[in-house]
Amino acid sequence: MNEPLDILIYDASYRRLEPQLRSIAPDARFSLMDDNACVTVNGEATPLDRVRATVGWPNWDTYAARCRREYFDALLRIETMRWVQSSAAGVENPVFGQLAAKGVIVTNSDAQGPAIAEFILGAALDVFQRADERRQAQAERQWKRTWFRELGDTTWLIVGFGHIGRETARRLHGFGATVIGVRRQIHEDPLAARVITLDGLPEYLPLADVVVLSCALNDRTRNLANAAFFERMRTGSLFVNVGRGGLVDEAALIAALDRGSPQRAVLDVFATEPLPGDSALWSHPNVRISAHTSALGNRSARRGDELFLDNLQRYMRGETLRNIVHPEDLATEAAAGKDSAR
Repeated sequence: MNEPLDILIYDASYRRLEPQLRSIAPDARFSLMDDNACVTVNGEATPLDRVRATVGWPNWDTYAARCRREYFDALLRIETMRWVQSSAAGVENPVFGQLAAKGVIVTNSDAQGPAIAEFILGAALDVFQRADERRQAQAERQWKRTWFRELGDTTWLIVGFGHIGRETARRLHGFGATVIGVRRQIHEDPLAARVITLDGLPEYLPLADVVVLSCALNDRTRNLANAAFFERMRTGSLFVNVGRGGLVDEAALIAALDRGSPQRAVLDVFATEPLPGDSALWSHPNVRISAHTSALGNRSARRGDELFLDNLQRYMRGETLRNIVHPEDLATEAAAGKDSAR
């Protein structure tokens, strides 16, 4: 790396990680953006047109900051930008596609994988063990024994067999479940009994007891789970979406739930977020809703920090970065919609 290293970073993130950043990159310059979208470089207020940052890191702190919009605008406006590390797994925000079109390397995060995998298994166990019936029996003070289904007797179709999908499969192996992974290209994987592409969905949807969407939202996957998709699902099956709301035709899902295929849906993401109060999903008896929280494990942010620090060292050494985003996973602006980042 011949050019000076200058990192555009939210100032709260810098303060939190200053010792590690200075240890890894003692000669780097840090362009700090505060909540008022003001940038200081080496302690001096600097107009954005004079900022020469080469690296950007929109992390968990940034996504929650008041300057979030201005930070992303700065990533696009700074002509010297060379690499942007997102703390989100999804990169459907059109900013990332625009950055890649300018030649900027875009990397995403796998830090959420373990937390989301545990969320998926927890939700599935809740359904298959009929935990709602147990809670109701307790509330009614009824001594009622409840049979439940073991996960070892289930087949899972995981659409999006990347970081999240593979972490889910890793845990399912402990239960003895059968996993079919869906990814862009067919490669054998020790965590899957079989790997297929999206073209194979019509054949394998009827075989699955659980269908999980953990794939990217892009031009090909928008409304992937539509009426035809649900018509192929097995009666009594479970549908889980932890990817993006735009993957699902929500009206088609409601109609399918009314028919019993799938029987239940666990939804952590929605086409519009927050989910409007008048959405029929809120009151549907076979829908379990959470507010885009599947990634909020207590260790997710820490893993995100560790990923950036590791990639920063790789960048400085001129090595291949972890989690470089495939161009097909960068949605066009028209396909990106309003899905929130994670």
